[in-house]
Amino acid sequence: MGFDINYIIGHVDEELICPICTDVLETPVQSLHCEHAFCKVCIEKWMVLKKQCPVDRSELLPSHLAPASRLMRNMLGRLQIRCPFSENDCPLIMALDDFRAHLLICQFNPKAIVECKICLMMVPKDELPDHNCIIELRKIVQDQAKEISVLKRTQVDHEIRIGVQIRELELLQYYLAALRSTSPVMRNVGSQLDGYAVSHWCAGLPTARVSNWGSVVSTPDNDMHFLVRNSLRASGCPMHLLNTMVEHCHEERWPSAMATLQRRRANQTQMTHFVSRLIRPLSSGRLCLCIFGPDNYHMPENLRPLLGITMIFVDGVEQAPLDSVHL
Repeated sequence: MGFDINYIIGHVDEELICPICTDVLETPVQSLHCEHAFCKVCIEKWMVLKKQCPVDRSELLPSHLAPASRLMRNMLGRLQIRCPFSENDCPLIMALDDFRAHLLICQFNPKAIVECKICLMMVPKDELPDHNCIIELRKIVQDQAKEISVLKRTQVDHEIRIGVQIRELELLQYYLAALRSTSPVMRNVGSQLDGYAVSHWCAGLPTARVSNWGSVVSTPDNDMHFLVRNSLRASGCPMHLLNTMVEHCHEERWPSAMATLQRRRANQTQMTHFVSRLIRPLSSGRLCLCIFGPDNYHMPENLRPLLGITMIFVDGVEQAPLDSVHL
């Protein structure tokens, strides 16, 4: 595709004519063998069908093509072309390099995109007299409603597939948990999967701020364990980690620096640096949060849980604002 020779001002050298489209060369390339020049788009389309020069039928491969010589580019650069909408009174004459950009914005182009002053839609200039705002807007609304309907159906399909994949992953994780005792390799793989599951889960929980660490219920009874299990399940806890997280709501499973009331009091200042996550309150009304290992690599080793611990509070827990999250 070249520049229409009928709009060129003055004489055009024969060497500047594309032998395929017979217009003035646009983005010219040359064969390194026979030195014939072509429009880049024209010769690429030609070589889809034939691997020979359209002038002398010599072999022509994509590797044989190179940008046109500087002399040819200089000759093209000196040519002037008038706007094809000169028949519509466009007076502009320009260099070839400016031609394509001008066509898009030429105010004499009947297909130029303009804004409807009433509905603000962009329509071709020659279609503006017949443009009906209400009909066009109604069509847009109908098209968008169809797209929304398709997206909703797609979302439901994806949610079903994700649910199936989650169940399959949980079965795999249960299987790996059963195999952990068989070899160190399986224990390592299982631990890595646990870490990934915890990281993915905790990323979706809101952060918590604790103002009263002394209100921790450190030794929950069996009934409270049952409530903790329900709260963790409702908060999206991975099923293969549910028992572990329930067991870790007792201080005997907490990091060593938190394992007794006296140690918690001694380390209370450091505990304020925990990144903690809110989960659903217990049905009894008690507040509940989790402290996860992946969130707390900045904490000392004697305060950092391997995976996560669950803590029950009487009061003093609230959701933290986003800008207060520890990084």
